[in-house]
Amino acid sequence: MQPDNWEKIKNLLDEVLQIKPSERQKFIQSSGCPKEVCIEVESLIAFEAQADQLMNLTAIEFSKDFFAGENDSGNPLIGHQIGVHRIVSELGIGGMGAVYLAERNDGKIEQKAAIKMLKREFNVEKLRHSFKRESAILAKLDHPNVAHLFDAGTTDDGIPYLIMEYVPGETIDKFCAINNLSLKARLKLFNKVCEAVSFAHQNLIIHRDLKPSNILVTPKGEVKLLDFGISKILNEEQTEEKNVMTMLGAMTPEFASPEQIRGEKVTTASDIYSLGVVLYKILTGTLPHNLEGKTNGNLLKIITETEPSRPSSQNTKPNSAIPNPQLKGDIDNIILKSLSKEPERRYQTVEQFSADIWRFIDGLPILARPATIPYRASKFFQRNKISVIAGILIFVSLIAGIAVAMRQTGIAREQARVASESQNFAIAEAEKAKIEQVKSEKITRFMTKIIGYANPKWYAEGAKFGKDARVIDAIFDLSEKIDVEFAAEPDVAAELHHRFTFVIGSNAGSLKQEEQSARNLFHSRRALELRKQFYGEKHELVAKDMVYLYWADGVEASEKAKYLMEAIKMMRETNPYNLNLAYMLEDYTSRLMMPNLPKLHEQYRNAVFPPTDKNKYQIAEELLRESLPVFRHHYKQDNSAIFAAECKLAYTLSMQEDRKDFEEHYMFCKQGKAKFEGKTNSLKIFSEMVEKALAENNKIR
Repeated sequence: MQPDNWEKIKNLLDEVLQIKPSERQKFIQSSGCPKEVCIEVESLIAFEAQADQLMNLTAIEFSKDFFAGENDSGNPLIGHQIGVHRIVSELGIGGMGAVYLAERNDGKIEQKAAIKMLKREFNVEKLRHSFKRESAILAKLDHPNVAHLFDAGTTDDGIPYLIMEYVPGETIDKFCAINNLSLKARLKLFNKVCEAVSFAHQNLIIHRDLKPSNILVTPKGEVKLLDFGISKILNEEQTEEKNVMTMLGAMTPEFASPEQIRGEKVTTASDIYSLGVVLYKILTGTLPHNLEGKTNGNLLKIITETEPSRPSSQNTKPNSAIPNPQLKGDIDNIILKSLSKEPERRYQTVEQFSADIWRFIDGLPILARPATIPYRASKFFQRNKISVIAGILIFVSLIAGIAVAMRQTGIAREQARVASESQNFAIAEAEKAKIEQVKSEKITRFMTKIIGYANPKWYAEGAKFGKDARVIDAIFDLSEKIDVEFAAEPDVAAELHHRFTFVIGSNAGSLKQEEQSARNLFHSRRALELRKQFYGEKHELVAKDMVYLYWADGVEASEKAKYLMEAIKMMRETNPYNLNLAYMLEDYTSRLMMPNLPKLHEQYRNAVFPPTDKNKYQIAEELLRESLPVFRHHYKQDNSAIFAAECKLAYTLSMQEDRKDFEEHYMFCKQGKAKFEGKTNSLKIFSEMVEKALAENNKIR
């Protein structure tokens, strides 16, 4: 627009604002104003109708051509002093105000700042109130990922201003694209945004205009959340926002929630929706809905009624977005849950949203579920027992006041959170711990009887052997007393039989191979029988003793594959973080595809659950990826079991066309080999297998 038109706009606007809203449109049409002037006045009236939301637009988004022809050299504010800051240049300018780059010049410290000022033509009470509210909100938000407010006030001629932290950097979507960040890197960056929004919500503040242009990332990778111009303080009285078409002039529709578009009451759920759109954008480079060229009416209908496209269905561009296969499944579900039309079906808090992303990053089950499945908690629980069990327990404890005992030792953090919220649960856990302690004491007393075998006196256990009692004799004699002494306590007897498999194994040098195998088999079978008697057919300890019977060769060769898979299924369902599960999965992969066991490959491929058409290397890859988080949960990073699993995973990848993240796992494998050189043969064997496979496939790197 030409500068000389601005005077006409201002004069006409002054006249229009004196007229009743219902008569304004007719007055403009009869004024004889040029088309360009009429359009701008109508636009400004739309903003005036929602004056308390006018400051939602960043300076970058104000109509940049509004003052075409003006430049820094002709701007009288350049060089002007605002407090201790001197204005250096314009950062952005638009129809309502502008943002300037300023430098502190009081000689105390060097500091750049962004000064947001209202144009004097719009220095009216309602807009001044918006500035005051924004400064009040920013003053409450002292967070490393929120741009800080340094000062606020008015100039000598009464123009309000905000002096804020200057954030050099790119918008979050551009930063991800320019640096070609990986999926996990983008998710971690996004979770920093979630931390800032969560902090605002904890301070009873809704942002209401979350979008990439309001989220900058510095060259060092620090996230800064900007522009709380139309933020809402939750304890303020919510005004009705009925004129939807007018509201579209005061928000960013592409990132606005359906309830914002409809002019309904806005809650923290609206910010969660907008965060979902932002995540969609930084992962795919596109938006959930195609709104380009749509009129206001069609735009409203699309956002409020049309289901968004799955992120993995978008046509992404190289180096600017994540490849579709990486988004399929969990990421699709996480984003679509945040974009639910009904606020109550989204994540209830930003913390839940962020936590689900961390679960994906850590390789854990997520809470989100496919949006097409009926929203009923019972079915959701059955389909996703691992990922939602903690949430269900919290719900039950709060509503029914029932203490729920949990045996999932692999989700200790969730247990701690539940225990802190439920006194009854804590009491139940304490009682359970007491029972376990009593059980442990009984086992310890029984095992310490072995000392008595060193005493040949008539009253001691060693009497029957005289002075010739060997350790192995004492072990055998004790093992025969288990079922007698603990006939009424099958849980204690089962644990003792289980432990005797280890004791006999450690004294293998004192036994013939046949006797050792027979005794191991007896104790393994007896432990499993007693576990089922006490705990029932389905329990994590039953699954554990199933695999020990399997390892003791207590299963027919033709049934071994199915038997081991049944034990794995049971352990997954009862305690997916039991360390034995990781070893069960690792053992299954060995028999599934290791070169020295070719006769077993097809048997174990056919027994896998759920059934699949994938080849043995693809199946082994999935099982090993499942085992690694469990190993890492129990062991330190440098444990040999972790490195052995990494080497096997690298081997499975080397045998496939799509090698995905092979280099990452092969690097871990080589590190393990170097660290445990001479201490364990398995790492050497596995790493050599990888190298051999690479050589045979002419893929040495």
